[in-house]
Amino acid sequence: MRMLNLGVNGLTTRGLLALLQYNHNFRHSVSQASLITLTIGSNDLLHLIGNPNQTINTSQLPLALNNLSQALMQVGAEIRRLNPMTTVKVATLYNPLPVGPYALYMALAQGVIDNANLRIVTLAKHYGFIVVYLDRKIRGKEWVLIGQDHVHPNVAGYQVIAKAFARA
Repeated sequence: MRMLNLGVNGLTTRGLLALLQYNHNFRHSVSQASLITLTIGSNDLLHLIGNPNQTINTSQLPLALNNLSQALMQVGAEIRRLNPMTTVKVATLYNPLPVGPYALYMALAQGVIDNANLRIVTLAKHYGFIVVYLDRKIRGKEWVLIGQDHVHPNVAGYQVIAKAFARA
């Protein structure tokens, strides 16, 4: 078995779509893959939070969720066009905010993440992808699984994610 990590730090769903549409090497790798794992969407939402002392402009949330949904469906279509038979496992988003400086946004973030996860599940059903429910694996354990940046998993968190993908 050969594993190829095509992950890009900070990538959004629109960025992934652009890679799938225009990057020859990326397209070739996807077309040859027997298994694709996707963890995408968090960066689409993270830009809505600037810093913990700044209020979130909630009027941007519907547009951000709509853009996320449209891009996800286009990503799914492009993956299926490039490789109709591959197994695709797509992760739901988790809420890292119960701990750290952004905790005051926890309830708002959870509502947005729940909405985004409905869109991810819709994508999965539409394109025959397998859903990996990372939100269920991490919820309630954020203080143990989220790193010092209060956004990304720590080593234990990445182990939980790897096991969730392996079992799905």
